[in-house]
Amino acid sequence: MNTIWYEPFIHALRIHIEENHMDQRGALDELRMTEEEYAYMEVGDDEKITLGCPWSSHCDCDWRVEGHIVIKLRNFQ
Repeated sequence: MNTIWYEPFIHALRIHIEENHMDQRGALDELRMTEEEYAYMEVGDDEKITLGCPWSSHCDCDWRVEGHIVIKLRNFQ
């Protein structure tokens, strides 16, 4: 099964929002906007990605998830 590189980040953010921020207006809209932003984001090999809580500036939420992108190509002959 193939996974788009950003799906684990979005899944972790969804869980965080559902557990902590459903009282915020547009909580799931924020999730959709983040997913769209990540869909267009360019990443390179050996890049570290950090996704923080969208409400961190409003409610002192310090949640974040970090990942390391490694690109491995196979030789298709």
